Amino acid sequence: MNREAQFLVAVVRRFLHSQAVPPDLTGLDWSVATGLASAHGVTPLVYRVLRTLPMPEQVAEELRAAVEAGARASLALSAALCGLAESFEQHAIRFVPFKGPLLSQQLYGDLAFRSPGDLDLLIAPRDVLRARDVLLADGYRLESPLHWPCDSAWLKSRECEMVLAAVPRSASIDLHWRILPAYFASPFDRLDVWDSLTRTRFAGRELPCLTPEHLLPMLCAHAAKHAYARLAWICDIARCLIALPDLSWSTVLSAAARAGTTRQLLVGLRVAENLLEAPIPPTLPQDGAVEPLVQLVRARILAGRSIRTPELELIPFCLRTFESRRHRVRYLLGHLAPSWAEYRALTLPPSLYWFYYLFRPLRLMTRTRLRRTQLVA
Repeated sequence: MNREAQFLVAVVRRFLHSQAVPPDLTGLDWSVATGLASAHGVTPLVYRVLRTLPMPEQVAEELRAAVEAGARASLALSAALCGLAESFEQHAIRFVPFKGPLLSQQLYGDLAFRSPGDLDLLIAPRDVLRARDVLLADGYRLESPLHWPCDSAWLKSRECEMVLAAVPRSASIDLHWRILPAYFASPFDRLDVWDSLTRTRFAGRELPCLTPEHLLPMLCAHAAKHAYARLAWICDIARCLIALPDLSWSTVLSAAARAGTTRQLLVGLRVAENLLEAPIPPTLPQDGAVEPLVQLVRARILAGRSIRTPELELIPFCLRTFESRRHRVRYLLGHLAPSWAEYRALTLPPSLYWFYYLFRPLRLMTRTRLRRTQLVA
């Protein structure tokens, strides 16, 4: 196990549970520890735990500066979210923020407790192109590559999203028309979040948001899609369990059972319990495939491995989280579909779109060979 990774997990556990054992600072390589904290997206939590403990003055100053920069970025994202909300409401476009600063407020009660990222908005499919046009008129620019410049090309986005950025760049907006891509099975295959939204107060205005019974499965599914590689995602699951103790477990579990994604949910809950002592119900369903997956995640994080999970590890892991052969086939077929990387590398007219399905495996094989050659060299 990696000393700095163990330390990081202990710090986050201490943030969540004030009675937990304080982290041991002896023998740390501070540059490695702070680098890991940044990569895992937990620098704000680390600073709040360590600021009362003896640590090198330079490290304290670096952490403080990073947290202050993150807080400023979160405020900028919050302002952007309020501006988007006003624009969308004026144009009668339905939307739901489901990550970003709103999630920080829901789970932590403080915008600065999560590292800033993008604004992720769920848009009703029929409104996606209108939402894009509203953002373009507001000064944003498209950053997602297209295989061909036409509106229908968006329907072929494998990730079911488009990315726009402010000019000058101060916020990045991800417009989703599905919470998870179509190739990745989740409880949202059988859930219509639009029928059960709630509202919350944010920055002086009311915004739509997911119910607790939808928020927890979303956090587990998103983390599963990336093999729980970032400690921040696991912390969000743990914090959801702490901050929302009254969620209806019967609703959560029945939705997962209907979609055939109970294992996905259980792995997220068990990982949060194993690493961060999150409170989970004592009567969860049993699945013998869950514990080996939990131990894989635990070992990878405590080893201080790279945050970006290689596809040769990610794909087998995700396949093991699926309960049915149908979901595994669906996932594999999804990985054969062309991505933005193929669109950036090659522009084809709609009549030749089929060629991307041949070009993608060729590109991936070439990339893999180049990486192996570099490693050998």
